[in-house]
Amino acid sequence: MRFRSLPALPAVLGVALLVAACSGSAPDHRTMPSGADGSGAATTTAGASPSSETPKATRTHTSDGQEFTTVNFGADNVLETTLHGAASGVSMKVWIWTPPQYDDPAHAHKDFPVLFLYPGGDGATYNNWTDRSYSAQEVVDSGAKDGSVLPFVFVMPEMQVSKNVDTECTDLPGQPKVGTFLDTDVPEMVQHDFRVLPPGKGWGAAGASSGAYCASAIALRKPGEYGAVVSIAGYFDMETKLPHKDAATLAQYPTALAPTFPGTLAWLLVAGTDSPEDVQQAQRFAGLVKAPSTAQVSLQDGGKHLTTSFKAAMPEVFAFFSKHLAGPRPQ
Repeated sequence: MRFRSLPALPAVLGVALLVAACSGSAPDHRTMPSGADGSGAATTTAGASPSSETPKATRTHTSDGQEFTTVNFGADNVLETTLHGAASGVSMKVWIWTPPQYDDPAHAHKDFPVLFLYPGGDGATYNNWTDRSYSAQEVVDSGAKDGSVLPFVFVMPEMQVSKNVDTECTDLPGQPKVGTFLDTDVPEMVQHDFRVLPPGKGWGAAGASSGAYCASAIALRKPGEYGAVVSIAGYFDMETKLPHKDAATLAQYPTALAPTFPGTLAWLLVAGTDSPEDVQQAQRFAGLVKAPSTAQVSLQDGGKHLTTSFKAAMPEVFAFFSKHLAGPRPQ
């Protein structure tokens, strides 16, 4: 997993979008300091686990035994649950954010588009999409009011069972089946418990850095289930220190799956010009995407592998998803 740290935000160039959350100047892709760069579990503004500063409310949402507790992360309420995956045998937290339209009586009988969002770093105990450190909810809030952005439901799972068990969202031999948890158990729960569109053009996936790897791999493992993917400063070959060179695992790399992918995906590959490795990764992967899928590389002028660059590009991210995914529709 990759990561670095976070100085000031450069301006955005042309089409482009963002770059992701990370720590340190050297590209150590598996570690990320907590708190300061918006990815660790030390601060509530980073999407950390709730503390006394982020009290749980009393409201719960229960459906056939799956209980959701309303949690406040300092700026927005999200629903939190611990999902015990039937297919994977893995248990991890999942957070859900619904747009204001979801609870509007005028839309009570509509299904909504859904985005599966994966954090940078190890993603164990936190997901840094949960609060407004990226302004993701804010962009959807304002854009959905004027119709420029679709009212997406956000699904934000933990990404690993432990920071020391870096499976990169894949079922590695002898390890917890985190890949199955994320690509099967989580989507099944969301479809059962929330009014979301069925798999296909109503589903998108996005992530930053290591989360971008996960979003890419999961969408490619499930042809027909996703319509669009945004990779933010992502990479496309595993970087875990766990054993992962067996033939079955190598065949699940995004670089292995993309050239023969049987479905259709719209890809947005974001990289900052001050992160040449990210640019190289995006351009290389774009060359592997074959029709009818499409790939767009967006370069952020002066952008780095930083949370601040990511946040600045959020309007473009959701404009891309809104262009390529379906909007709410009657049930």
